[in-house]
Amino acid sequence: MARYSVGICWDNVSLRACLVKAGAADHAVERIVGMVRDYDEAYVPRKSIADELGALLKEALTEPMDTFVVALPERETMHRTLTRPFGDRRKIALTITPEVETLLPVADGDILVDHVLLGRDEAGLHRVGTVSATHKGVGKLVADLNAAGVDPEIVDSPQSALLAGARNVFRLKDETTTLILHMGWQETSLAVLEGSEARHIGSFPYGFEKIALAVFKGKAVPPAQLGNTLRQGVSAGALLDPWVREVLITLSRLGAGGFEHFLVPAGYARFIRDLPERFSRAADLPQDLPEAGSAQRGAETGELLENFLPVSLAYRGVDRQDGVNFRKKDLSYSKKIEWIKGYTGTWTKVAAALALLWLVGLGLNLSLNARVSHQLTGHIRQEFSAVMPPGTPMVEPVRQMEQHLSRLAPGSASSPSGRGATPLEILRDLSVVIPGDIDVLVDSVSIDGEAVTLTGSTSSYDNVEKMKAGLSSLPYAGEVKIVSANVDKNDQRIRLKLACSRK
Repeated sequence: MARYSVGICWDNVSLRACLVKAGAADHAVERIVGMVRDYDEAYVPRKSIADELGALLKEALTEPMDTFVVALPERETMHRTLTRPFGDRRKIALTITPEVETLLPVADGDILVDHVLLGRDEAGLHRVGTVSATHKGVGKLVADLNAAGVDPEIVDSPQSALLAGARNVFRLKDETTTLILHMGWQETSLAVLEGSEARHIGSFPYGFEKIALAVFKGKAVPPAQLGNTLRQGVSAGALLDPWVREVLITLSRLGAGGFEHFLVPAGYARFIRDLPERFSRAADLPQDLPEAGSAQRGAETGELLENFLPVSLAYRGVDRQDGVNFRKKDLSYSKKIEWIKGYTGTWTKVAAALALLWLVGLGLNLSLNARVSHQLTGHIRQEFSAVMPPGTPMVEPVRQMEQHLSRLAPGSASSPSGRGATPLEILRDLSVVIPGDIDVLVDSVSIDGEAVTLTGSTSSYDNVEKMKAGLSSLPYAGEVKIVSANVDKNDQRIRLKLACSRK
């Protein structure tokens, strides 16, 4: 399931947003939108950001958003570089705030401090680029965005956000130094990377506003004409000298170690025609751009560079390396835990699918159980009819048959045979102990719990004695009596009746 991140930034004359879609394996810029703000002759906006942001987001957002990212203006952030013998971000976060508070002209407890790791110095210590902002400034920014219906998860600084943009817009190779120069309206942000690792972040108060006021003779370009004017380009001339000087000073302090350099002008710098010439005069910096990354799949290179800050902020929502976030303490973003928020849509769909499968399984299980129960009921009814005496009502069939079988079981006091043998066993034994070579016809055998009575006819009294002897040999037979043995005058056969008591 893809995640969507939106980077939003604005200045006196424009408002821009970028939408980045991040999947499991890749990510790319989906959409970049911008609008010119309504401003007066001094480039002062006539409307608040809350009034104008809603219109822009209607155009930018077509998917449910996971993360909104914004940046404080550079003029509202403060920077100091510290060193630490350790590089663990948690330990650094615990130790830098008290030291930074002593270096800045603000009241104790009024600042929010975050940091970026900037490699090691010559002594092997970790360089820590701290970025600070006032609690009041961050709170006002969040409140203004809340008024527009936006609750940003991340409030970054422009210079540190550029690091995420550089790593995702370009393929940064080892042993190369990349300078991202983003000229804003009132200030410029600078990020330097060696390979893909941050080496420097900073800013200086030279923005496009000074160039615009000088080039256009102090007259503001009307909002309706600003876009066309910028696309035609401007020549800044000597106005770029302070800007170039600050960049070269930064490079001299860093000492890039002979690496190949790439200079990437971004923001309003893209509209200055003579910028490459000014840098060529001052230093041997190539104007070629680094190799394009996957982000450029969805946008042209020029468009990405003109909107590099909103693009970087959007990538900041999915790239958490070197992350600065001023939403801390009571300003923390607390609507959702980050990983739950990022995958709410996915887990909701998974839960819905599992619930549907469970309901289908439950329905199939109930249907199968009903069918099996019906079949078992039919089998039980058949067995009940075969086992139980005719006319017995079926109430609890299994229990009724168990009770009936217990009465018929060997040794049961209520068993018709009783005393160790069933009727079938007794009949089988009688067929064995009565000699097979004698002439005898058995008419009936009566079996109860006390005795076995046998009636029939035979051809001689001698056969009667043999039958009595056979009955006496049964292990469960007690006394065997010849109840009667009389000659039938009709056929001269002896009618007999033997009674055998049971032990």
